[in-house]
Amino acid sequence: MALKWGICSTGKICNDFCSCLKSMSAQDHQIVAVVSRSKDSAEKFASKFEIPKTYDSYEKFANDPEIDVVYIGSVCTEHVRLTVIMLKGGKHVLCEKPFSISTEEVKMVNKLAKEKNLFFMEGLWVRCFPTYKKIREELKSGTIGDPQMVSVRFCTHVNFHDLAANEKYPSESGGFLLEAGIYTVQFALMVYEEMPVSITAVGEVIENGYDVDDCIILTFSKGQKACLMCSSKCCHERNTAIINGTKGSIEVASPFYCPEEVVLPSGIFRNELPPGFCPFIWINASGLRYEAEEVRRCIKNGLLECPDFTHKESEIVHTIIDQAAKQIGRNIPHTPTKVEL
Repeated sequence: MALKWGICSTGKICNDFCSCLKSMSAQDHQIVAVVSRSKDSAEKFASKFEIPKTYDSYEKFANDPEIDVVYIGSVCTEHVRLTVIMLKGGKHVLCEKPFSISTEEVKMVNKLAKEKNLFFMEGLWVRCFPTYKKIREELKSGTIGDPQMVSVRFCTHVNFHDLAANEKYPSESGGFLLEAGIYTVQFALMVYEEMPVSITAVGEVIENGYDVDDCIILTFSKGQKACLMCSSKCCHERNTAIINGTKGSIEVASPFYCPEEVVLPSGIFRNELPPGFCPFIWINASGLRYEAEEVRRCIKNGLLECPDFTHKESEIVHTIIDQAAKQIGRNIPHTPTKVEL
């Protein structure tokens, strides 16, 4: 039986997610409804992706009995509020990253999902890529020995001065550490599978409180290290990730956060990135299909979280980011989401 999706928001990432869903088997995935604050926006989106129902009320959307799972691709400042509405409506949820600027909110929603006996995942889509699954297999096989050093780089031009002056850009969006650094942090956590024993961070924070570049050194329980770099001031080039072990190494091709290729001791491994229902906006967005399929597998098997990116891992990632943000002096005001559970 097909998993029936409801799409929450009509932005660029929702375009790419639906392009994937519509190019997959209708026996496995169907889009049955879309919601937006703007009825016109919802109707245009529905027409493009052949979606039968539209809503401009999140509450009515959440109570649609035909929807099994909701994909939330709204601005990140709405993630917590909308996720809670969907969970309270009895819907499984896949919500785009970053889920929240607050680790406490991440923990609160993870707890709520389990209390409701519903699946919830923060959408670190790359964890579902075949390339990342292959990396985890290689690490467990011991071909590189014990990992000792992880180096990750994420650079791309983003003008936070202009963004902060734009009224449409959420003032609590989190800066570059949360937007891009989350990918570097999750990679180190995937390798070492534990909370680091020390976190050292330096970075640049501009006058409006946003961080624009960051360098984080993580040290783990057996002395292993991770050097994580992200910058909004550099060109989008050679964004690679390297794992050095006592016997060998693994190199993830650029862009490491949605890679087509990984170089392993056992050889080069590639995953397919098929065309979508319509052109993609983001790089390698075809890989969202792997996340969608993993969500279907989890729900079909009664899982409440994704083994590829668990609730605990999400909480650790956000804890690391919170501590790094404090060290670099990021100062973005945050109003906690008020939730009646």
